[in-house]
Amino acid sequence: MRFRILFFLFLLTTTACTGGDKHLPSSNPPEYDPKKVHTTPAAPPSTPIQSSAKPVEPGLPPIHFPPLEPGPNERGEWKKLPLRPESLQLFNGIKSPCEALSKIVQGLGSAQLFAGKEGQALQQSLGPQAESIARALDQQLFETFKQQLGSRAADCSSPVPARQNSGLEQFFSPAHVVRTNGLSNGSFQLAQAPTISPTRSESRQQAPPGWVGWKTTARSVWPETAGNRRSMVTILGGKALKCPAPDGVVPGDFEFAVVLDQTVVESGLTRMIHIGLHASATLKGQVGDDAKVQYIEGDLSTVAERNGTDVPASLRRQRSQFRFVPSRDELWSGFPTNVTASAAGWDSEGATPQENSFVSDAIAAVMLWGDQNYLAAEVEWNKPNTCVEIVFNPATKTKKFEPSASTPVKTELRTKKEQALVPAKFKEAKERPREGNGRVSPREDNSQPGRPMTFTYQAPATKVQHSGFRLTALSRAGVGEAKDGEWELAPSAYVLEFKSHIVQEPLNIVSGFGMQMSSNGFDAHVQAIVPLRHRESDGEWVGEGVMQYATRTTTQPASCEIRIQGAGTTTFHVNGGSISSDPEPFAINLIILPGRSGEVAETHCSSTNTPEKLKELFASQGVQGGDAHGMTQGGGWSSAFNVTRFRTFKWERGKQGYEIGGWTPVRDSDVIAKKVITVNCSIGLSTCREETTLILRLADEPGAGASPPQ
Repeated sequence: MRFRILFFLFLLTTTACTGGDKHLPSSNPPEYDPKKVHTTPAAPPSTPIQSSAKPVEPGLPPIHFPPLEPGPNERGEWKKLPLRPESLQLFNGIKSPCEALSKIVQGLGSAQLFAGKEGQALQQSLGPQAESIARALDQQLFETFKQQLGSRAADCSSPVPARQNSGLEQFFSPAHVVRTNGLSNGSFQLAQAPTISPTRSESRQQAPPGWVGWKTTARSVWPETAGNRRSMVTILGGKALKCPAPDGVVPGDFEFAVVLDQTVVESGLTRMIHIGLHASATLKGQVGDDAKVQYIEGDLSTVAERNGTDVPASLRRQRSQFRFVPSRDELWSGFPTNVTASAAGWDSEGATPQENSFVSDAIAAVMLWGDQNYLAAEVEWNKPNTCVEIVFNPATKTKKFEPSASTPVKTELRTKKEQALVPAKFKEAKERPREGNGRVSPREDNSQPGRPMTFTYQAPATKVQHSGFRLTALSRAGVGEAKDGEWELAPSAYVLEFKSHIVQEPLNIVSGFGMQMSSNGFDAHVQAIVPLRHRESDGEWVGEGVMQYATRTTTQPASCEIRIQGAGTTTFHVNGGSISSDPEPFAINLIILPGRSGEVAETHCSSTNTPEKLKELFASQGVQGGDAHGMTQGGGWSSAFNVTRFRTFKWERGKQGYEIGGWTPVRDSDVIAKKVITVNCSIGLSTCREETTLILRLADEPGAGASPPQ
């Protein structure tokens, strides 16, 4: 009996789980309902612990647990258990994380280990080992809780400094167990013996996708000596769903288990001990309209099983129903407040009040871990657009721009998983891309399923890229804002503006005939406006527009001159490309093919003072004594533009041209992007300079585009 109490207390001191909610916390604890159906947590396949068996690691034997619920042939009934009110407020008045940790260790450990009549009897039977066992139990609890609490407890000192040659390890790992004189109820004492260190292994299993939390399984196996064997397995962990249901309910669970098996061979006799401790909690968290956890409610079931040689078989089950609020105190976020609870025990006749009071401390352990998981999940569903999305009617980017026109936009919030509409508070409505670009009203309001919130957007007189509004939405199902919370006018058609200026200095030389010659100097201006359309077949942007050119000669007066000049129109082609004007990623690539400019190269030479040989040459051309004159088409802007970049020309059929990338975005205007190209177009002895500018802008404004030439 004394051993039974020890391990039963050990179970309750280390049991941990958390809870969810159905009702707001009140000053009155919830009454335990014996008719309520209790179930173990429903967990995804990667996390559950079976009530009968669970393999911990490949190749290792399964872990066996007694059932949490009484069997059909078990006698007894559920009876209400008293709970100490002060134990449910264990964390009131804490001043530091370390103080809170010390409180829960003491509340679950040595402070109650030897309390009550059976505790005193256990202490007497253990003799000099009692103190070391109590210290070791507190130390084990401290290390376990400290690990679970992470960085916030990293600097906490143990309330039970380790003592040499003492502790729980020595209690559980003697080379021999020797029976000594003890009480007459069949229990036995453990004698001191040399310590044998076990082989330890630990695995940490993360929660499945869509959940927050983890579960740790640790196994200790002692070396077999002369038939003596020992193994201990502990399981600790839980999880909470990352995204609330449409009604704000967040399922969760927590589980704790200890399984100890020991075989001792002494004087030809074999004695065995099996202890199985299992605690399982189903949790429900309720999220408020502010996207914060309001409270957590849970059902906790525990079972402690003990049997073996010279050990009276025992099986004790308890249930509890509880509700609490996670603390948001800056000092120690997550510690529970406003705790209410009730409990019941199965066939609890004969159980001491002290035994029954341990359920209060078990609830405290459950809350300690559970609220940490729920607050971690709260961080996830408060990340914008993780769990919910904003729905607009008319949808974003479907309404065409009309100067100063007003558009009513019905706005709702729905869950991404269920696609269910949820109540939402819309706030912080602002014009985009900047305040004052049009007008949105109101700035905030609420929506309900079937009753959308209506915002009215008045467009600006002149459209700016991404004209519209943005807002934030809060709900019990999560938060929506930023990019997915933007409504804007439909993407416009685009227009490309092309301007190019090329100046080629004339080549001035003295010929072998002794004549001055000046040739090929010109100043060319080209411009084009090209409306773009989205080609459905391949999703690329194409278009044609009028290209105008005007070239004047800069050739200097000389005996012989070659003058390049002319003006006219041709067709400028955009033969493909992509436009992504959103900030991330911004990328524009257009394939352009300017038409050929039609300048004329005019040769003019004077016969005055012309050498005889040159006169003969003129005569052969039909020029007698007067000026020599000839005309050919070519040269000018097209030749200079193409010759410097012919190696980059794309020859793909239907997409011939020059690919222009590396555009600079322009914000808060109807201009989308700009590209400036400066080129040294010199060939040979001539000096040539090119400056070409391409501008991509919205095409909604009247007259922004032009029809291609016929």
